[in-house]
Amino acid sequence: MFVAAIRTAAVARAAAAMVPARALSATAARFQDAAAKPAAEGETAAPSSADAEAAAKATAELSAQVDKLTSQLKDKDVKLSELTDHYRRALADAENLRERTKREVEHAHQFAVQKFAKDLLSIADVLALALDSVKPDALAASKDLKNLHEGLTLTSDELHKTFHRHGVERIDAVEGDKFDHNLHQALFQAPVPGREPGTLLQVAKAGYMLKGRVLRPAQVGVVQDPNA
Repeated sequence: MFVAAIRTAAVARAAAAMVPARALSATAARFQDAAAKPAAEGETAAPSSADAEAAAKATAELSAQVDKLTSQLKDKDVKLSELTDHYRRALADAENLRERTKREVEHAHQFAVQKFAKDLLSIADVLALALDSVKPDALAASKDLKNLHEGLTLTSDELHKTFHRHGVERIDAVEGDKFDHNLHQALFQAPVPGREPGTLLQVAKAGYMLKGRVLRPAQVGVVQDPNA
């Protein structure tokens, strides 16, 4: 609609400018008709020099007016093309801005809980240490300890379910896996006979990811190459 409005205005201005040209054209036509009329009986048909000069002048003015209008129309077409290009670029820039803003809002919404989730990881670590510190024999010997252990296990499970609902997932790091610097943080290295260098020797602390991004890498020990 924007482009059509510009073109309509340009055509209207050109039509208005052509009114004098039409008048000149009519004048030239009258002179040509007068020259073409047969002369009176007994006289030689010949236009007067004044009529010929007037017709030539009208024709020249008409030609100049047509040339001027043609040039103006060409200029209008160039300006219209430039305005159309600017309009399309503005639309493209606005669309790109809208998409970028949308992505930024979605990104901010997805990772709004990042700091809070990272703070909760220490609670998961403490629960894991507490559960791992209890020996099976002690559980069998004490009913109260067994009940406490079951309560801690349920608490840990519920915490990890909450993590899962908010996009926090545990990184599966197992002894013997290849060390991945994107997912693992090496705390120490040690040469171990019979173990492949560059593999995980021990998982000291579990790692977590938030919606595909590493929230905390798994803290591990790595088998060192004895020849390195």
